[in-house]
Amino acid sequence: MGNDKETKNKNTKNKGRLSAAIRTLLAGIGGVLFGLFCNPYFGGIINIGNITGMFISVAVIMYAVFFEPINGWIKKQTEKKAGRVIMTGVFLTGCSALVVGVVISILMFSATLKSSQGNEVLIVLGCKVNGEEPSKMLEERLVVAKEYLESHEDAVCIVSGGQGSDEEISEADCMYNWLVSQGIDADRIYKEDKSTSTLENIKLSTEILERENLGNNVAIATNEFHIFRAGQVAEKNGLSYSAVPAKTDWWLYPTYSVREIYGVLATTFFAS
Repeated sequence: MGNDKETKNKNTKNKGRLSAAIRTLLAGIGGVLFGLFCNPYFGGIINIGNITGMFISVAVIMYAVFFEPINGWIKKQTEKKAGRVIMTGVFLTGCSALVVGVVISILMFSATLKSSQGNEVLIVLGCKVNGEEPSKMLEERLVVAKEYLESHEDAVCIVSGGQGSDEEISEADCMYNWLVSQGIDADRIYKEDKSTSTLENIKLSTEILERENLGNNVAIATNEFHIFRAGQVAEKNGLSYSAVPAKTDWWLYPTYSVREIYGVLATTFFAS
């Protein structure tokens, strides 16, 4: 009897240590994720990417805090048939969402490896303009565009982006001005200044390609997380594309890569 009690106490202690370790790990993961997704908010950035990230982070932290009660509630639900069906559905839905996210992330990474051959027309996709100056993310795109045009002296480019209600000039004008100020010949730059989305960026740029007889081989300059979706749209418009990816600041990447997953799904299932 004494040995049984000792063994039971030992097992209880081991179970308690394991539970504490799991809770600590979950709380740590949730805290780090929350910091990553909350950080852009303090830079004035709030979108579906960091909202999703913060929601998941808080859910993980709350699970860590209420680990035992939640597990007890789940166990109680699985004792009933209806509860088992619901819990299984929730589990499979979560797993499916995770798998979809991972697969899209892999595709997003793979698209950045589509190296340019040097004979493409460069399409630079627009992004936020602050007043008349490029935002950090737009400047990242312009830097790689400049490098491409300097490395391929016969190449021309299309700068694509309209004017938002909070922008003093169009994104195309901003990009044009920046590239010319960096020594790129103005005659090598076509402006598309009406688009308001990635779909319109590519569609209206395709019209310029056709009008100017520039062919259908393009290199797309945008942030690395955005290449895959832009490439999807390019292919739907009959273009063959390669990647000129701009590196995103680490503190912005998680937010925009998660947002991009939603964009890829929307483009795949809803965009014509």
